[in-house]
Amino acid sequence: MTQSEYLIETQNLTKRFGDLTAVNKINIKIRKGTIHGFIGPNGAGKTTTMKMLIGALKPTEGSATIKGYKIGSLESRKIFGFSAEHPKFYEDMPAFDYLVYMGRVSGLSKQEADQRAMNLLKWLDLDDFANKKVGGFSAGMRQKLSLAQAMIHKPELLILDEPTANLDPAGRLNIIKKLLSLCKKEGVTVFISSHILAELEKMVDEVTIISHGTIVTESGVKDLKAKFAGNEYLLKTSNTKEVLSALKKNKFVHDAHVDERDTIHIMATENEAAFQREISKVLASNNAALEAFGIASSDLERVFMELVGESEQRMEGEKKSFKSKILGKFRRKK
Repeated sequence: MTQSEYLIETQNLTKRFGDLTAVNKINIKIRKGTIHGFIGPNGAGKTTTMKMLIGALKPTEGSATIKGYKIGSLESRKIFGFSAEHPKFYEDMPAFDYLVYMGRVSGLSKQEADQRAMNLLKWLDLDDFANKKVGGFSAGMRQKLSLAQAMIHKPELLILDEPTANLDPAGRLNIIKKLLSLCKKEGVTVFISSHILAELEKMVDEVTIISHGTIVTESGVKDLKAKFAGNEYLLKTSNTKEVLSALKKNKFVHDAHVDERDTIHIMATENEAAFQREISKVLASNNAALEAFGIASSDLERVFMELVGESEQRMEGEKKSFKSKILGKFRRKK
């Protein structure tokens, strides 16, 4: 089998439920040894995509592979571990026994499963609850146990659907650090969905944004943020009021406003060199000293809102166009 730099590859992967298209011809490539974020609004198709990848749902059309093996095959199942957003357990089993059982099902010997289970419980700060029944666990503890279950057989790939959803801020930060360590030190690939974008931003290398079952963009996080930071600048001067007024009238400025820290935010035209020369003139003509100037940094949440907003507008336009065509045909028939 030809080795690829990608651990997951999908080709026009599609899932329909009756008339509803939950996932529409998506193409994703997840690079080995990276943490890849998968984000989108509720109902965008994230969980459906993950369920197809693990073999829990059969695609309507298209295909996908994990390390070259067809999704749903025994070979592909050996490669990944999966943690669901709402995990289910054998409620009457103690946590340690449950992990040992899952390890044995995954092909570990009794000795390997025992050792691996205890190591994971310690790693996730659950060792004090090793002999407690899972039915008495809090939502956060259940989420941690689900992650331990996904890792019991030392998979090359973790597919994680909202793994920090039920954890407190300290618990979420701890999981982020552990996933980063797994990726960097052990080369584990992580495909993760999360609605907490500020935290996801701290760990992902690449991101796929999905809306209405369709991929909006797939990119490296740094490249994506740089693209959306683009022509926005931050300016701090000794004469905010006069400089702001002058900038609003300048032909190289689309928009300018001041924030609560007395910093001017400027959306410039694409003529970057001309704009920067103009800043010097504006400062000089208003007798203002330059205190700070630079390109504004974008964040993943802002990028997400802009891209998903564009996608929503496009979908709404397509719906109106379709409705107009149907009504037109109906009127002509009448």
